[in-house]
Amino acid sequence: CTPQELSGFTLDQVAFEDGKGKCPYDPTKGHTGLIVDGELYSATFNNFLGTEPVILRNLGPHYSMKTEYLTSWLNGRSPTSWLRLTGRGAGASSTGDDDKVYFFFSERAVEYDCYAEQVVARVARVCKGDVGGARTLQKKWTTFLKARLVCSAPEQQLHFNRLQAVFTLPGADWQDTTFFGVFQARWGDVDVSAICRYHILEVKKAFEGPYKEYREQAQKWGRYSDEVPSPRPGA
Repeated sequence: CTPQELSGFTLDQVAFEDGKGKCPYDPTKGHTGLIVDGELYSATFNNFLGTEPVILRNLGPHYSMKTEYLTSWLNGRSPTSWLRLTGRGAGASSTGDDDKVYFFFSERAVEYDCYAEQVVARVARVCKGDVGGARTLQKKWTTFLKARLVCSAPEQQLHFNRLQAVFTLPGADWQDTTFFGVFQARWGDVDVSAICRYHILEVKKAFEGPYKEYREQAQKWGRYSDEVPSPRPGA
């Protein structure tokens, strides 16, 4: 990778650097990213085979941060889009709800007991101020959370799980943000599509609600029923 001069669309032939984690090796693989205060947030694949999805931050004053390569964090498929929330308007936080960055994607679900591959749509978020944790969490996100995006037609028992694109409609304040997802599903022999609308406060409520944990003895995911740790995971 190297910077470009936009006015003349020329390359800086001196400042070359590794593009790993900034873009996929294969241009046909989906990826997305944005630059916030000189830092690049990217969602792409971290290896040549395209089997290691990653959400990464680099090119800035903070430490480089990335997701752990575990199927419980990210499990294949291509990232679709991103959304950054910032404070705007009277009474808004100067950091915009801690400057959270949201990513939208589809992935293979690991929390369901089924033999066939189950693909679901997700929304994930990280905090801009995340500096990682200690020991095994050094340079790893400690604010990473993800939740399922549900788009369905219950009367037809049809679930749209393959997220194709996301459009963000900003409001006067970050709390008024709405986003629209374009989904696809297979209904018999026909490909069908749908558009579902979500409000950011609904997403925020989901991230503040109950969450699941992996239970080693049962080797399955279940709802966490004990007292919520403090600070809350993802806070």
